[in-house]
Amino acid sequence: LAVLKLNGGLGTTMGCVGPKSAIEVRDGQTFLDLTVQQIEHLNHVSGADVPLILMNSFNTDEDTGKIVQKYSNHNVSICTFNQSRYPRFKADSNLPLARDPENKPGFWYPPGHGDLYESFANSGLLDELIENGKEWVFVSNVDNLGATVDSSILQHMADTGAEFVMEVTDKTKADIKGGTIIDYDGQIRLLEIAQVPKAHVDDFKRVKKFKIFNTNNLWISLKAIKRLVASQRFDLDLIVNNKTTDDGTAVIQLETAVGAAIKHFSGAHGVNVPRSRFLPVKSTSDLFLVTSDLYLLENGQLFMNPKRTFKTVP
Repeated sequence: LAVLKLNGGLGTTMGCVGPKSAIEVRDGQTFLDLTVQQIEHLNHVSGADVPLILMNSFNTDEDTGKIVQKYSNHNVSICTFNQSRYPRFKADSNLPLARDPENKPGFWYPPGHGDLYESFANSGLLDELIENGKEWVFVSNVDNLGATVDSSILQHMADTGAEFVMEVTDKTKADIKGGTIIDYDGQIRLLEIAQVPKAHVDDFKRVKKFKIFNTNNLWISLKAIKRLVASQRFDLDLIVNNKTTDDGTAVIQLETAVGAAIKHFSGAHGVNVPRSRFLPVKSTSDLFLVTSDLYLLENGQLFMNPKRTFKTVP
């Protein structure tokens, strides 16, 4: 097993600069600190050598490279690679905003985490892991503090022979925008809100109609990734993201989601997991809950305080 964290995002939505993974979330420790603790503990208890892989973007790579140096004496191997960099397009002309390869602010963007497969393979890390005997990779967002290695799901993958397992959990009114998995002409597919026509958005948001959503915790066969990349089979659904630059120019970003590849893998399916495996920190309000005594911290993992009467988050 290898653990891969999606580490391309900045902390701007929380009023911070630099990689979001460098934000302190509990007891002076960052997202990365907690992740390293989790895997270090896993390696110690199991006697395994589970490496940590970070997929950075051009926004986070330089700072992350400096940060990970502090873990050199820890019992965990850390590797990084960069996802692609795509040019933004002008909305009025569909021409690229950039006129040269120079990385000018606002001209380029990381094309979503669906770029993982190609970038992972191009980095050489995919082949390296397979050569070292690794069979599966556990992928999750670096800001999801509930996304820890669960050996029962890993065993489930081995028992079923599935090449791709997506963790889903019950949808609440707080998750109405979360993507869900659907049966589309007999094939399992990921449906994101950005792909839903405006006339049906309200239906998509109904908790009773779509009862589960994608946590973006994914368990994937490394050999299957290699096979599909080599066969150039990753035609992921495009998400059109309309943005505005700082100078007011309307631009278009074409993005893909890592979970959208579920349709390409043999035996792919979803597994309904407890809500505790989905603990994202997207805002300062989320951060406030995580830093409170609502949670207890042990070996880098957060647990709901047993003294709390209700098992739900306020």
